[in-house]
Amino acid sequence: MALVLSLCSTAWAAQSKQETSYILLLKAQGLEREQSLAEAAVAARVAMEAGRKEGVNGIRAMLEGGTLLVNVLFKQGKYAEARAAAEEQLAYQAASAAQAPASSIRDYHGVGLLGVAIEASMLAGERAQVTRLQEKLFTLANPYAGLWRLAPDEPRLRYELAGLALPLLVGQWKLTQFEPAAKRDASARVRYTQALANGPLSAEITVYYDETQRARDATQRREVLNRYHGTPDNQARVSAMPDLPFDGLMSTKGGAQWEDEGEAVFKGIWTALNGDWRLQATVEFNVQDEARAREQLGTLFATLRWQGEHPLFRERTLAEQDREIDRLWAMPGGWREAGELAEQALPDGFFALEVARLNTVVGVSQYRRGALEDARRSLERALSAWRYNGGDPDGGLYQTALDHAADIAYRQGRNREAVALNRAFLEWQYSDALWGWQMPEGTDALVNRATGMQLPMRVGTYRLSYGAANRFYYENVQTGGQLGLSAGLKVSADDELESTLRRFMADTLHLQAGRLRKATFVPQSTGPEAASAVGRKWLFEVTGRTGDDTEADVDPLTGAQRPTPTGMAFWVVDRQDQRALLRAPLLRTGQTEAEASRIAQALSW
Repeated sequence: MALVLSLCSTAWAAQSKQETSYILLLKAQGLEREQSLAEAAVAARVAMEAGRKEGVNGIRAMLEGGTLLVNVLFKQGKYAEARAAAEEQLAYQAASAAQAPASSIRDYHGVGLLGVAIEASMLAGERAQVTRLQEKLFTLANPYAGLWRLAPDEPRLRYELAGLALPLLVGQWKLTQFEPAAKRDASARVRYTQALANGPLSAEITVYYDETQRARDATQRREVLNRYHGTPDNQARVSAMPDLPFDGLMSTKGGAQWEDEGEAVFKGIWTALNGDWRLQATVEFNVQDEARAREQLGTLFATLRWQGEHPLFRERTLAEQDREIDRLWAMPGGWREAGELAEQALPDGFFALEVARLNTVVGVSQYRRGALEDARRSLERALSAWRYNGGDPDGGLYQTALDHAADIAYRQGRNREAVALNRAFLEWQYSDALWGWQMPEGTDALVNRATGMQLPMRVGTYRLSYGAANRFYYENVQTGGQLGLSAGLKVSADDELESTLRRFMADTLHLQAGRLRKATFVPQSTGPEAASAVGRKWLFEVTGRTGDDTEADVDPLTGAQRPTPTGMAFWVVDRQDQRALLRAPLLRTGQTEAEASRIAQALSW
């Protein structure tokens, strides 16, 4: 049969080679609606394979065509072929993913295919295949470390965090879907199915952690549960259904009946509370199968085990602790106390985002105290959790973790790791500054596509970051020192440039510019017009403006006012009709000027 299907696919492909994968997909879907299942299977495979060849443009046909192929084979009762088709797609997607940048996005398409493959294996009587595919499902669902455990020998799926043990395979019940909770206020979900005479029987179990539960007394909790009672006319039917097997826990059950495509369907909801946790089981079946469904539910429920209350905090909820940490973290000089509170909160962090946030605050605080090795370990834990989480929804703390981890790696001589972290830090930033710039693979510099100007990711203790369009910064993570860099400026006469710089210092930096000294500067330059690059260095004496009521320049690390510069240095490079400019504040120590000179020499203007 596989050979026949392959030959048919070849013929179909030959007839349809001029059509896009999307058109082929529509044709396959039309055949499936017409119940021309054999032709639909062939057409779905052709659409899927055409989608693979089209790359990005064919993603929809590749995914939907593949799903259609598996579903049509399943409808035809070709269960072994349906399972094989699902696994072939998973293998193809895994091979493709291995060549692409790592992603933490959950593979819902793959999870869906595995669910059908598990169903097909069960109907084919291949229980060993069911167990093997459930292990694949667990791997693909990718629960965060330590929260879940697959125990195929029992066989059980254990939600360690909640103290809940769930079956994998019992009687004709099999677990076909598994979605772990991504965060504290999200639900974990598992789904069990089996086939009855008049349709499927399904039971979906969700588990949710709700810290607000403890603020409710028994009466209030009962009121919450009563929302799930269902319709009064179904109470007799519901009463005859088995109860959840959790002695001593508050629980309820309810249900309702409705028509679905001419068939009477019953939906029941069982709910139980255990400390701060809520479990809900939602069951659906054809009313004609009620007696058998009732019996099978008893079998499934009898295998559930839920031990202990398992609160996810000790004295204060994590939400309360987070708010206090965030408040201190945002205050100038508040990082030290924020770090102490974050370290105290670590035992209450379980989900990836919590572990990432807390360890970032702890690690950065350790870094600022000079405990680099401790900071390295904390930030490694943070980055592992950030990557699992797919980065930071708000962007900021993930960048902070990358930034400080890269700086530590540079200072400890782990240059290859430092470059990778620095690159990730820059890639995570979204900025207009990147228009016309790129960071080629294998390089550690940002390159202007038009001029060839190169900005190293790091020079000494300063690293590159992005501002607005063609605006960049070199910043010292440890001291907070910052140099500004502008590119793509129009060339102007020296008197106009001087006037512009004085106005910038007055209006933006709140500095009064005095005497100007000019010096020569020979820029390092690249590109076809390298020889035409002309550079010079301008040094302004500056003072703070007296009577200025603008906000003082406050150091966010200490909360103290920064010292007023004694001068401002500008490195100006003109190449044909474009100008680039590096600026640096000069302090009495002279250190900033030396560092800025090093950066000016390191740039390829």
